[in-house]
Amino acid sequence: MSDKRPPGTLGADLRKPGLRPCGLCGEARAMTKAHVPPQVAGNRGRVTSATVRVHNNVRSMGRLDAGGMWMRGLCGDCNSLAGLNYDTAYGDFAKALDTYQRARSLLHLPPAAPAPPVRVAPGRVARSILIGMFATTPQLRVMFPGLAVDLCERREHITLPDGTSLRMALYPLRWTRLASMFNNYRVLGRRLYYNVFSEVYFRPLAWALIPSDRGYPEHMGESVFDILGWATVDEWLQYGDDVTAVDLRDLCRRGVPHVRHPLSGNEQDNWFQLFNDEITAVIEGEIPG
Repeated sequence: MSDKRPPGTLGADLRKPGLRPCGLCGEARAMTKAHVPPQVAGNRGRVTSATVRVHNNVRSMGRLDAGGMWMRGLCGDCNSLAGLNYDTAYGDFAKALDTYQRARSLLHLPPAAPAPPVRVAPGRVARSILIGMFATTPQLRVMFPGLAVDLCERREHITLPDGTSLRMALYPLRWTRLASMFNNYRVLGRRLYYNVFSEVYFRPLAWALIPSDRGYPEHMGESVFDILGWATVDEWLQYGDDVTAVDLRDLCRRGVPHVRHPLSGNEQDNWFQLFNDEITAVIEGEIPG
């Protein structure tokens, strides 16, 4: 059967059912809906999502459908691996953050500094979001097979591959985004770059798996993640499943910033974006008010 997707649609293949290699274990199996972040974090029901299309330098979106932010990038076993072992901890963390931030908003208090005083199971949360990121692109497993194996085998202590870093920030907006494999350089205004292997923006958190040591030329500017002070959470993977309640302030002593996506709104026109519609996926949507 011919592929009827419009040219330039980013991530359409990862929304289709079918047999293909799992993004985490690599086995050719029927793909299941992997919600990223997990459904227990509110990613379900009336939350809408749609593929993004870029063709002839024109950006558009497909039809928005309810049911959350998801991609068919994991087999049933790998999807259940996260669901049974890690996603509940992620949901608890997201709910604690959301409750704390809503309370401060109602009282008109400024954001907590350096980080909200909530407790988190760091190892479980980091594994939950990383498994979800492997659902966003099969390229992650190709690039980092050792990390995929460590996650599949539920290793107690995991070290991220050289040249990668996992970053986290607080994200208060209803607009959502799930994307992978693209490079962005700001060419109007201050010179910046924003390059990711995979990213997740879903209130109250934003996550990005990024290249950490590519040695960008000075004329490219500075990293958005460094400028805004995104928290580096690589060490969370060193915590085992038995560590379930660590104060976020102790894990992120330099703070956790509030951010918005650098390409949101009218900012799109200020950036030069590099991607390949065969490997780049972009899904966007909205959390209902």
